[in-house]
Amino acid sequence: MGPPNPSGKTSRYWKFGWFNPNALPPIGKMDYQPKEGMFRMFAEGTFRGEHQESFSSIKNKRKLSSFGRCVYCGRHDDADGVPLKLTSEHIIPEYLGAGLELPEASCSDCQTVTGEFERSLAEEMFDPIRKSYAFPGKDGVLKKTNFPLDVGFETTQHEFIPLIHYPTILVMPHLFPASSYSTRPKNSDDPFNFRMYNINADLEQLKKYGIEKFSSQSVDLVRFSQMIAKIAHVYAMHYFKTESFTPTVADFIRTNYPPATPAHGHFENVGSLWQAKDRPSTNLHEIEVGRITWGNETMLAARVRLFACCEMSSYYVTIGKTAAASQVG
Repeated sequence: MGPPNPSGKTSRYWKFGWFNPNALPPIGKMDYQPKEGMFRMFAEGTFRGEHQESFSSIKNKRKLSSFGRCVYCGRHDDADGVPLKLTSEHIIPEYLGAGLELPEASCSDCQTVTGEFERSLAEEMFDPIRKSYAFPGKDGVLKKTNFPLDVGFETTQHEFIPLIHYPTILVMPHLFPASSYSTRPKNSDDPFNFRMYNINADLEQLKKYGIEKFSSQSVDLVRFSQMIAKIAHVYAMHYFKTESFTPTVADFIRTNYPPATPAHGHFENVGSLWQAKDRPSTNLHEIEVGRITWGNETMLAARVRLFACCEMSSYYVTIGKTAAASQVG
């Protein structure tokens, strides 16, 4: 909303506004905005997939083999040599309808950070979607009976309408390529555009409440990038566990970024590949591990595509650099 970076500061929070509800995509369809204006193209790397994990709309609980140490900080004992109590990590947040777990993979310190950014994203970005699709979380289907509808733009202004008429629209950022596999500057922080899938927003119902304009829920790009990086990192640590490499996003994932504070570098290893076209899919979510080649270096990487069946974009995350990276001529 509004001109990007009007004060020259970083833009952490974004939302998409419908000034004219007639611009809503039809129910059950995807659209993207903005569609106008000039933008810069960046040279980018290429991704080669090796293995894909697919998630259907029916939640299937499954556990991978135990990891045995924290996937983020690497510890299995505390400073006194006492074994840490390691908890299971859900690869994709359970509240998004996925049930794949990596047992014995997170210490309490790191889990505190990951749990906080996943909780805030659930409430601020995904709660209406969770309710609409009846995704079962740890405590079952979400019990909330209403959600605030943002009818403001530069500032937030909430109204409440009956849940049955709440305009639920899945909004996901489409990103520029990450700086680790493109020519994009390291501390760039703006998204390219937004993809939106209309789940049930009905123009005629909104008119009955006198609503002529409204905004999507706010997207915290820093914590959103942490969640995408977490999904990619945890699954890749399981898949590439026999390889020797230096993780690239572990510290980013386990760092607490308090709300409303500036942050930099969240798109260093998280982004989209413009030349890699997403195929139509019936999967709810997808994770694919492989390698990204950029310049003379090949890095371990993962593709994360949430809500693939709604035509959302894939995100590509560089996971690690090997001790003897593959060289290309």
